[in-house]
Amino acid sequence: MSKEAVARVRLEVVPSADLLAKLPVAFDTSDSVSVTCLPHHGPRLTVEASVSLASMGYHTVPHLAARSITGQEELHSLLLQLQDAGVSELFLVAGDRRTPAGPYSWSGQLLEAVKAYSPDFSVGIAGYPEGHPQLSREQLSSSLQMKAPLASSIVTQMCFSAGAISRYVRAIRKSGIQTPVWVGVPGPVSVRKLVSMGARLGVGRSLKLARGTGMAGALWRRNDLLSYDSGRLIHEIHQELAGDPLFAGFHVYTFNDFGRLPGLLDGLQTLRTIQGVEPEQQLHSTFPATI
Repeated sequence: MSKEAVARVRLEVVPSADLLAKLPVAFDTSDSVSVTCLPHHGPRLTVEASVSLASMGYHTVPHLAARSITGQEELHSLLLQLQDAGVSELFLVAGDRRTPAGPYSWSGQLLEAVKAYSPDFSVGIAGYPEGHPQLSREQLSSSLQMKAPLASSIVTQMCFSAGAISRYVRAIRKSGIQTPVWVGVPGPVSVRKLVSMGARLGVGRSLKLARGTGMAGALWRRNDLLSYDSGRLIHEIHQELAGDPLFAGFHVYTFNDFGRLPGLLDGLQTLRTIQGVEPEQQLHSTFPATI
C-alpha cells in the first residue's frame, strides 16, 4: 500500500447532524477528510460518519481514540465496517477520555492491535511541535520513535508558529524518522474559541505569537467573535517547508465552520497547483499580503 499523501490539503471535521449536507458545498468530494473521535461521541459516530463520507467519494481518515474503545471485539467490528466501506487509512490517538473504556490506554497499544488485525491499514499518528501539556519531551520522543516504524504519516497538533513547525520537522528527520508530516493549521475560527482551547491543546506559546500579529492582535483587542485567518501562517509554513521531503501537506482543523472556508481553500488549492514559480513568488500570488 502506498504511503504517499493522497492530497496536499486535508480537512478535519467533527461528526454532526448536518455534516453530510454542508461539507460538499465547501469541499470537493474527491478530496481527503479526517473525522474526529470526541470523548462524548465515542468511536461509533466517527465510524458512521466516515462510512457515509467514503460512500460520497471522499478519501476518509477516521480517528480512533484508544481510551474510547472497549476491547478487541469492538475494535474488530469498527475496523470491519471501515474495510467494507473502502476506508484504508486511520488516525490513532490516545483520546481525551480520563479513564480508558477498555484495555487501550495509549495510541501505541491501539496501533499494534490495528496492525495485528490487518497490516493493510495505513495509520497516522500525532506529532506535537510545542510539546504536550501532560507529557515530557522525552516521553513524546520515545513514543514517536516506537510508533513511527508502523505509521504512514504524522499529523501535527494545531500550531501557530511556522518556526516551531519547521524546527519540529527538522528534528524528527535528524532523529532518523522518515514519516511524512501533515502540518496542522486552524481554519477560520473565532479567536475566543482558540483562546479557550489553547491550554488543553498545549499551543500556548504559538498562540502568543499569533496574538502578536497585526490581524490577530486587532481581533484580540476587540475581544469579540471575529475569526482568526491562518493565511499568513500558511505563507510562512510553506516558505519554511516547500521542497522538504517530509512535508505532506496541510491538515486544516475546521471546527465544522464550513461557511468561512472557501477563501482559505482557494488559496491552498492555488498554492499547490502553481507550477514553475519560485516558492516566494507562489506565496505572494496566492494570498493577499495584508491577511
